[in-house]
Amino acid sequence: MATPPFVERLTQFSLELGRLDQALRGAAVVPAVIFRQRLAAIRRHGAVDGWVIDPWYLVAELHGLVPRVIGQDSFERGTTVDAASHAFTLWRWYARPDEMQASAIAEAETFLSDQSSGWGPLLNAGIAFHRWLESGRPRAPFCAALGRYWHSHDILRAPLILTGIESLTPGTSWEIEPWLCCWLDTLLAEVREAHDLLRQLERARRQAFERCGAQRRHSRAPQAINVLAIQPLVSASILAERLGMSLKSALQLLSVFQDRGIVVEVTHRAAHRLFGLAGLNPLRDVVTPPKRPVPGRKRGRSRKNDPFTAHSVLADEMTQLPPLTRIDPVQFDYEDLAAAMNQANEAIMRSSRLIARLKGQNGS
Repeated sequence: MATPPFVERLTQFSLELGRLDQALRGAAVVPAVIFRQRLAAIRRHGAVDGWVIDPWYLVAELHGLVPRVIGQDSFERGTTVDAASHAFTLWRWYARPDEMQASAIAEAETFLSDQSSGWGPLLNAGIAFHRWLESGRPRAPFCAALGRYWHSHDILRAPLILTGIESLTPGTSWEIEPWLCCWLDTLLAEVREAHDLLRQLERARRQAFERCGAQRRHSRAPQAINVLAIQPLVSASILAERLGMSLKSALQLLSVFQDRGIVVEVTHRAAHRLFGLAGLNPLRDVVTPPKRPVPGRKRGRSRKNDPFTAHSVLADEMTQLPPLTRIDPVQFDYEDLAAAMNQANEAIMRSSRLIARLKGQNGS
């Protein structure tokens, strides 16, 4: 009996999955890995759905920040907003489903549990995914159920989102054996990406400790770095609450971290700021800075002769326009139009007389 083509891929995927689970077991940055890996899953899912999603745009939305709407015209800006809306919907499927989504995920979980093919939990999930899509059902609830499946069957201790969604790109064979091979390959790529993300976050945590330098025995700096490594974005009030310190001390500690390049501030604000470990510069780039008053300008609506608003951008643009040229008036010939209107009037009069004559005959 010939060995199925997916057996070797299944073995490799199982080994890599076991290594990832072992590495996550004692890691201190597991919550950050789950958050960042979920963003990567949303980006992949959106790409298969036809949307180019910027995950940092979604992070800004989730934390109440105002992201920049990028685009040369209204169509591109509208596409950016639509992609962000689609990303938020996917995030709801994975993180906080509403009542309708929770019901659809429960249905997918039941389907996943009932489809047993005897190949073990990994291939059972792939075969059930294939059958689910072949029946014409949406992929979002099954992907959310699949993320829970790995955790509930003790395949992964951390609730990572591993779906193999990129196996649904156009051009992939839909025959069950070739498709399972492609699905296992995409899952293997996702596992390796999650492992690289874990190493990256652990490295960032170690570098933060190194930049922190020698501290006093009662210093809260190491605990603060652990909090920053676990939670993506932290405010001074959150840090003060977690470490049991005053708000002023937390602000001073974050200020020292910012000067040493340990953290980056992402809101561009002077108050109610949010900080994250170095590496969140992409998030800072997509956040719109708050509107600040022009230095020296008084409150209220500015006057026309206000020196701070006299040279506006619109005025500068108007000065760059080419000089206006006079267009000579055009003389139109209306003789043909008048003749056509006269013919139309004659036709209307003939029709009126004919209608009146027919009415008289019918009356008699």
